[in-house]
Amino acid sequence: MPPMPLVCSKTSDRDCRLLKLEPEITSSLEQELEVLFISNSDNKRSKNYRTSSMKWAVGATSTVVLCTQTETFKVTAVESSNSTLLATGSLVGSGVIRSIVSFHWEARRMNPRLDFRLSLPPYSVNDPSAHEAAPDLKQLQASMQASITEIEAALQSSTVLVNEFGGHVYLQEASLHQCLDQVLMTLSLRGWSPSAIPLRACAEDAAKHGSDCMVATYCLKHFSLSQSSSGEINLDVRRVARALTKSLFTTKSTYSSTLELIRDLRDCLP
Repeated sequence: MPPMPLVCSKTSDRDCRLLKLEPEITSSLEQELEVLFISNSDNKRSKNYRTSSMKWAVGATSTVVLCTQTETFKVTAVESSNSTLLATGSLVGSGVIRSIVSFHWEARRMNPRLDFRLSLPPYSVNDPSAHEAAPDLKQLQASMQASITEIEAALQSSTVLVNEFGGHVYLQEASLHQCLDQVLMTLSLRGWSPSAIPLRACAEDAAKHGSDCMVATYCLKHFSLSQSSSGEINLDVRRVARALTKSLFTTKSTYSSTLELIRDLRDCLP
């Protein structure tokens, strides 16, 4: 191949960057799926724009992750002792040097950065403004340093409520367990079977004993195995027992015997 003559461009393209991609990222781009760069500057994007199938998020800090639809990658700068010339042109003509770079970016697989306790407003009955400001799913996907799939999976396994505005708020574990106690008390008073609990009626009844209807509904669904078409739920007794056992050890550090623990646990169950 004959050497290509190079000439310097009169204007330097300072926005030109080199990014080394993992196969998963390349596959997403080839399928024209969105790939998102997100900075950790207060978990918000200060500016964004599109380049082909990529959407960039330019934040105030240099900590940036790259997210496909299913995975998260940490983006780091790799310095080089050599300078790389980025040029345009054809093999039969001359090339024009557009930029000179001494480093490139690498994207490597990482665990998502998700902490709903810090990133979501806490659930509060007495502060409706917090609910109005709570982020919806699209806002979460645009700000959290995690892929869409990872965010949705984390929401399913965390104590996160979706309010009437579509916003997400974090429910403290202590509040969930307190509500569980009220729900179990309602089951005992009404004589409902744990395998056939009327969801709406139970939530409304539990709300009369100091809980909240939305929290009670979430609590019942959280600790249930399934919900029938008639609106009845089947309580997951094993999951309830695990939660109650954890609560018991917060009030009593040790038990002299397993029998003593089982006795206290039995008193908590309907």
